[in-house]
Amino acid sequence: MVAINRLFIIDLELGKTTKMESIDFTWVIPNTRWYEKRYWNHIPYVEGILTAVMRREGFSVNVIDANVEDLSHEQLFSRIASLAPSIVGVSCMSVEYKKSSHSCFDVVKSVSPHITTIMGGVYPSISKDAAFKDQNIDYLVVGEGEERLPKLLRAIQASSGFENVDGLMYRENGKVIDNPQHSVGIENLDSNPFPDYSDYDMEKLMNWGAKYVHQFQYKQFPVGVMMTSRGCPYRCTYCAAGKDLNPINDRKNVRTRSPESILKEIDYMRESFGMRELIMVDDSLLIPSERAIGFMKGMAKQREQGSDLIWKSINLDIRHVNEEILDWMKASGCYQLSFSLESGSKNTLKRMKRGYSMKKGIEMLKAMRKRGWEEICSNFIIGLPGDTWDDIRETFNFADNLRRDGLLDYVLFSIATPLPGTELADTALAGGYLPDDFDPDEFYGFGKGMITTEHFTPMELQVLRAYEWDRINFRSEEDKIRTARMLGITLKELDVWRQETRRETGVHVSSADTTDVEQEENSKLVELAT
Repeated sequence: MVAINRLFIIDLELGKTTKMESIDFTWVIPNTRWYEKRYWNHIPYVEGILTAVMRREGFSVNVIDANVEDLSHEQLFSRIASLAPSIVGVSCMSVEYKKSSHSCFDVVKSVSPHITTIMGGVYPSISKDAAFKDQNIDYLVVGEGEERLPKLLRAIQASSGFENVDGLMYRENGKVIDNPQHSVGIENLDSNPFPDYSDYDMEKLMNWGAKYVHQFQYKQFPVGVMMTSRGCPYRCTYCAAGKDLNPINDRKNVRTRSPESILKEIDYMRESFGMRELIMVDDSLLIPSERAIGFMKGMAKQREQGSDLIWKSINLDIRHVNEEILDWMKASGCYQLSFSLESGSKNTLKRMKRGYSMKKGIEMLKAMRKRGWEEICSNFIIGLPGDTWDDIRETFNFADNLRRDGLLDYVLFSIATPLPGTELADTALAGGYLPDDFDPDEFYGFGKGMITTEHFTPMELQVLRAYEWDRINFRSEEDKIRTARMLGITLKELDVWRQETRRETGVHVSSADTTDVEQEENSKLVELAT
């Protein structure tokens, strides 16, 4: 239970009748700074859509964004008390921030035990049993909420019909009821309304910039987000998107929005909030290619008519890239390409179930560079069960060669993390590769090794990751300048980051590592980086 300083006494009479005459719903966005996690500045896109859906259905909705307001638990207590909602909902979109989400419910029930609480999002969808151990959660919604949340609210209002809500967990007479899921979620994404941001501080949300490491600096503000598809047709072993987030296990259940719908939402965001940069957050942005080319043609036409909108995706799938798509990406204003090549070892790629050839990857990187992209980035994963030192060395050599050949501007290395709901977690647990105190429903971070095999230990992976990341990315002054510019930091800030990364993992830091930046003898380089 979160410790709350009660500065005043509150007597709320919520929930004491057998039937709620009206629904007064409040979204709470948890503060990502509460528990020393990465500060994640994010536009609440999902909450915005669900807000629009609920208001369309006639429900009253309020918003408390504890993240953008940097609220303490005590301040959140006061805000909830002043609103006196009948229902509070939290959507936890990452296992990394589950503690912050759970603490919201501690606060809510401290205000009044009669407030009804609902949890949804990615975390409860992949770790529902663990999440629902929290006795402060009355209802847990697994999967997408556009159809399920309004149905749940009507059931709460009527005090009946809970058994008809797809993917709902709740308690009845002391027993946990777990309704099965009969579908992935909403089939026609075009039927969704655009996000309702009327109660969000969009000026601040769209103008903060990048606030955590490895998120490259945006180029133009205000910055918006959009999702043009849902689902993933693949079953990569380290990812839960195609497995537990697709409960009926149907690879065909990737749902997409039409180019017309996408372009209308772009117009809406530009006209309503002045959006000049767009971040696509899809798992399957380029599926199918005809659809992707369709909305990119529309964006290219807008640019011909005077639009200065630029965009990027958080993760493009190299399997769906071809030269025609690259042409339209360039024409439509895409300025940065971020891919997950994942490995330089054929054996590892096979174990990952990635299903692409390194030859295809190299060909597409060459095609990207030919078209003039100056920010091409990729992530690689090391330390899966079955990996040998040869496999790991092949990955580092592959990444290094791509950097030396000028095909990548920046590389990231992640240590295989047994995320909840993944085949990787199942394999690691079954094989005895994890420590005795390992919690399968916990997030340990992509830089912290957890897996031990006969070939490597977690500490070996951590030290090697830090060393190779630094060696490959920062070989020359030009490399340092380019990376600092992409991250939106100074050369001195970049150097501090490098030192901290190496010291955290025990990699020795010599004075030679820092003199070039600390002395700042070349002012021109500093100017370029800033």
